Amino acid sequence: MKKDENIKKVAVAAPQLHRHKVTLKIGNWKKYFDSNYVNTIIAMALNDFDDKIFFFINGYLITSQNLYLIVQTTEKSVDEMVSKIEAKIIHLLKTNPQKLKENRGEISFIADDESLFYAARKPLFKIYPLENDHLIKLITGRKVKLPYFDQNLESLKTMIQNHPFCSAIHYLGGIGPVKVTSFKDQIDSEE
Repeated sequence: MKKDENIKKVAVAAPQLHRHKVTLKIGNWKKYFDSNYVNTIIAMALNDFDDKIFFFINGYLITSQNLYLIVQTTEKSVDEMVSKIEAKIIHLLKTNPQKLKENRGEISFIADDESLFYAARKPLFKIYPLENDHLIKLITGRKVKLPYFDQNLESLKTMIQNHPFCSAIHYLGGIGPVKVTSFKDQIDSEE
């Protein structure tokens, strides 16, 4: 008998995942920085979850005003999930200093400006539900077809196809700034 045959395999129950669809309105802290820097910091924060925390991003879109997010996580409430994202953003702002915009009469570094950290404290976002079904489908790789022409839908499609901070890149076969777990990939990894 081989040694491996004596070892019993124990089945580990998969964690209970909760799906959240939220619109996070970016707070006033964004006005201190360039919009590309803000989008990059948010993308870095979304990628910064380690393997011990179950945080599967199924779709996202980061604009200058909002973060649209569809995730599956072990966090039961949206507030707990957003709190973890905010903590990561604050940590990244401290460890990746960027020059401030010239809206305060001078340029200083964020690390030297304690009043900015006071302004960038939680909450960094206002939480709203994501209720736009067309947006949800488009950022999760599904197509939206209507029997009639809808100008708003066409504008949304154009924006998403050309947006550098959107999960549509992943679903089209490219590599985007945020790691996305499509529904198919997530099912395959659980088996």
